[in-house]
Amino acid sequence: MKRENDMGMSGQNNVIEKMKKAAGAMRSDLTRIRRELHRHPELGMELPETHEIISRELRKIPGLQVYEHRAGGSGIIAVMRGGKGAGKTVLMRADIDALPIEEKTDRGYRSMNPGRMHACGHDGHAAWLIGAAKLLSLTREEWGGCIKFVFQPGEEIGKGADILIGEDKVLEDPPVDMAFAAHGWPSIESGRIGIARRCAFGCVGSFRVKITGQKGHASWPEQTVDPIAAANEIYQYIPAILARKIGGTASKVMSVTYMQAGDPKVRNIIPAACEFGGTMRAAKKETLEIMGRELKKETEAVCRVYGASWEVDVRTHGGAVENAPGLLEGVRNAAAEVLGREQVYIIEEDNLGGENFAEYSSRVPSVYMFIGIKPADQQEAPGLHSPQYRFDDQILAGAAGTFAAIGYYGCMGMLERA
Repeated sequence: MKRENDMGMSGQNNVIEKMKKAAGAMRSDLTRIRRELHRHPELGMELPETHEIISRELRKIPGLQVYEHRAGGSGIIAVMRGGKGAGKTVLMRADIDALPIEEKTDRGYRSMNPGRMHACGHDGHAAWLIGAAKLLSLTREEWGGCIKFVFQPGEEIGKGADILIGEDKVLEDPPVDMAFAAHGWPSIESGRIGIARRCAFGCVGSFRVKITGQKGHASWPEQTVDPIAAANEIYQYIPAILARKIGGTASKVMSVTYMQAGDPKVRNIIPAACEFGGTMRAAKKETLEIMGRELKKETEAVCRVYGASWEVDVRTHGGAVENAPGLLEGVRNAAAEVLGREQVYIIEEDNLGGENFAEYSSRVPSVYMFIGIKPADQQEAPGLHSPQYRFDDQILAGAAGTFAAIGYYGCMGMLERA
């Protein structure tokens, strides 16, 4: 792996400078694309308008083969081969679905679809990947190999990637050597990029516990089996699962997000049942398995004491997005050539959010980045999935340039650590 200063030698720096200049010139065009997508948010796997907008823009790019209606209909795979022949095959993914959220902003390009909003920035992800394809097309004679630009529906519902991989064979013909993706991140200042050293996103699991007791009048609790009391004991034990049953350095979280019992209009009856549930996140799947197993053991023990019956449903929904150590420094250097060395940094802590990109990263060496979207003049920006979420269009050119540089160096075999 060549260091940053070496990357600019032998003509590589001229290619990156050409990309940077072209990226600056297309800033308004990328903003137009992003805002058009923002006005037409669609959910899940059915994204006809989104598909048409992206396909239309991709079809304008010289040297790009566009394969439409993938992933069951709304996905797109666009393939570009470099003019220098042999090289690595690089995959770049943008997720393109929106969320069932009513937008609460005053922007002129706000959502035209009631109850739907690009509140996670996938419109920006699509725009910067289109921009990267344009930049790599402009420099196509300067690199060899193949780049696959993947526009994936269904990320928010944990789908899309499996179909692209299983049915559309996106990792094959030619086989993909490495994959990359990124997310607009509201806690990082615009113009900066953070890259997790290990876990960009965690393994995702969920749990549901239902306790059935004996309904009765609250004045005579001894004649009842109180499911709320049992649920409370189990709830209070959850921190002990994390602290006492799992190694202290393991990244993990277990959160109860709902608890339901009784009728709020009836204050004098202990209900027959109580149900609660939530989410589990961890850097390793084995950690999720321990959390689920311990929750089941504690539920059984408490319910036996109370004389209640119980149901526990624990599920694992997705794996972790682990950044490949051998690609980390190369990606950092490539991004730094576009944005400046001080603008790209390594995040030492694991992030335990969930991301469907795990389907790719579990199969090929990958790196996932966090691209800042918090304007410098703001103390904080609305978070992901907020009805006030705002994407900073000023970062699109830099993000497109970053992906283009990563694609260029990846195809040339210059990202991997020797």
